[in-house]
Amino acid sequence: MGWKGSSFITSMWYHQDGPGDSAWHCLMTLPARRRFRAIARLPDDQINLAEAALCIAWEDQGDGNPLASLRIIDAMAVAAQERITGKQSGRAIVAALNEYLFEELGFRGNHWNYSDPANSFLDQVIARRVGLPILLSVLYLEIGWRLRLPVVGLALPGHFLVRYLDSQEGDLYIDPFNRGRLWSYAECERQIVSFTGAVNPALVRQIMAPPSPRSILIRMLRNLKSAYIQREQFERALAAVDRILLLAFDAGELRDRGLLRARIGQWSGALADLERYAHLAPQAGDLATIRHQAQALADAVAPYN
Repeated sequence: MGWKGSSFITSMWYHQDGPGDSAWHCLMTLPARRRFRAIARLPDDQINLAEAALCIAWEDQGDGNPLASLRIIDAMAVAAQERITGKQSGRAIVAALNEYLFEELGFRGNHWNYSDPANSFLDQVIARRVGLPILLSVLYLEIGWRLRLPVVGLALPGHFLVRYLDSQEGDLYIDPFNRGRLWSYAECERQIVSFTGAVNPALVRQIMAPPSPRSILIRMLRNLKSAYIQREQFERALAAVDRILLLAFDAGELRDRGLLRARIGQWSGALADLERYAHLAPQAGDLATIRHQAQALADAVAPYN
């Protein structure tokens, strides 16, 4: 899901909406943010993906029990172990795991309400058995890792899959959003080309490389940011951007944070973010628009200085 901050509501600078998001802000669970911040500081190979995803859900819902959800994942892995025991080939193992998750437990993609933020909350995905491709893939990965299966993420543009590494029979590309359907390599390549517009072998290899836990979390948070902006829940969108910036610095996210801060009346912070963006991205295509908006902010703030 994409969102171009520079095309955001240009008349947003001088007013705030009602108290809905502000009320939510008061309910934000600070321990969840503190734990997420601690996780974000870890090296990639030490990040517990499920725990970090559950911290996102914990904060955004104002409540949560990550330990209980982790125990459920553990129990699923134990049950899955019974289904795959004795299976030798990667294809047989994946077929057994798919049958357990998608036939017995009924996990599936939420095609009918794709942008619902609950689709991005791992605890809700576990409870409701529906979610976005990336969340269902995270659950699949976490179960696979507990079973010591050679599974990694596959962050295709526009869709997220799980890749089962098999040097003997060939890798398998699993689509948890569509009940474990297997993709061919050619389909993965076509998905990439549909976004990039051309076959570029180096780019295909780069995209097909396993994503880090950090990059997976950033993609999850960007999905949430887009969902909240669609609902005009700007404080929640701002919280998503704040956590993205905890994971990795990105000039575009800094710009978006400035625009969101302006939207909810945090003018000084917004001006600081937009001025820093202009300094860091002097060749950006949206720079003229951002400078105009920063000047409007400066004019608005001036009477209070």
